[in-house]
Amino acid sequence: MKKLIIANWKLNPTTLKDAQKLAASISVKAKNKVVLCPPTIYLSQIDYPNLGAQDCFWNEKGPHTGQTSPAQLKDLGVKYCIVGHSEKRETGDTDEMVNGKVKACLAQKITPVLCVGFGTTVEQDDLEVTDVLKSQLDINLSGADASKVIVAYEPVWAISSGDPYATKKVATPEHAETISIFIKNKYNVSAVLYGGSANVRNAKEFLAGRNVGGLLVGGASLIAKDFNEIINM
Repeated sequence: MKKLIIANWKLNPTTLKDAQKLAASISVKAKNKVVLCPPTIYLSQIDYPNLGAQDCFWNEKGPHTGQTSPAQLKDLGVKYCIVGHSEKRETGDTDEMVNGKVKACLAQKITPVLCVGFGTTVEQDDLEVTDVLKSQLDINLSGADASKVIVAYEPVWAISSGDPYATKKVATPEHAETISIFIKNKYNVSAVLYGGSANVRNAKEFLAGRNVGGLLVGGASLIAKDFNEIINM
């Protein structure tokens, strides 16, 4: 069964030439389904079957300097859009804002990749984590068709700050599976992905989870050799 592997390039690379080179290095006939999310400025010039955006605004148009709407993303052929990433929540995105983004994406038939897990800590047990996730998801999915939403569980304490192989506490595959079961059973979403320092060393164990529908990969997606190995696991 194919799983979904999403590459979040974040603010990388720094040139269009390098972005196109990286995209060209990623297999288009992988074992799993692959989505590339380059910086918004490169979206119109990246050639890959499935493209995603790293964020969007909740209004279709208007006086919103510097923003990009799902309607504009759709015009570029974008099929997926990450919303609620911890780095956006850290700089001010509220659950209500994320909810607006989810609904705006669905209105344009773009699949939202809803990130949750901001506010969790490494000391929390599974029950405490699900309490945090419930508080987010109840608002993030309010008024939305959850069956058309992909949720990416990214425990903020496990996210790499750059080097995907730096020593860092990483969630266990068992924890990822438990949380995936909770989210799927409670909210009937399309799929639950794991994100948080996923790399070529641990990806296979996460993908083995029956209820883990795939991965949201950050730093490791910038290393073509490693990412190609991950998407073919």
